[in-house]
Amino acid sequence: MNHQDSSAPAALERRALVRALREKGPEAETLCEGWKTRDLAVHIVARDSRPDTIFGQGLPVVGDKAARAYQQLEQLGFEALLQRIKTGPPQWSPARLRAVDNVMNTVEFYVHTEDVLRADPGADQRPRRSVADSVRTTLWNQASRTLFIPAARKARRRLTFLSPGVGAVTHGRTGDPMLILEGAPEELVLWAFGRQEAAEVTMREP
Repeated sequence: MNHQDSSAPAALERRALVRALREKGPEAETLCEGWKTRDLAVHIVARDSRPDTIFGQGLPVVGDKAARAYQQLEQLGFEALLQRIKTGPPQWSPARLRAVDNVMNTVEFYVHTEDVLRADPGADQRPRRSVADSVRTTLWNQASRTLFIPAARKARRRLTFLSPGVGAVTHGRTGDPMLILEGAPEELVLWAFGRQEAAEVTMREP
């Protein structure tokens, strides 16, 4: 099944990201330090269609070529960038497959959508957007196996990520101080992704 399966978690969050970017316009602030919404859109397009322009810039020989290709993407108009994000990766990309797309992009698109929405100074006064159950389940399952592990190591804590009604998982070194983080799966993902100030998570010692 390919990327055009519109009910897949990554596809749902891709559409949410496009809506958020269009709503805020090209010059809005984001939670990505130093990036406006336009910069974030360029990053997503590059990640979809020219990942070499992101990962190759620091490499010898190909670095200059990658940088020039990225600069070409930066010249695209904002609406053209949004259309490319909406269309998704090219036919040759493994991310055209639903399973690969969900693994690669569900967390990425969820976090970046919130990067756009929660950077607004009035964001704390508005209700959070709801996410589909399939997205929430995917976020929890992926983060429990991957994202939460380096987050615990970086915090130098043995962390229990607790989401009532969903589950709990503990990561970190055995001898590190213990801490319980509680919240919805999507909020725990934001916290673990480095958006601690924006995430609605409670902390307590066991």
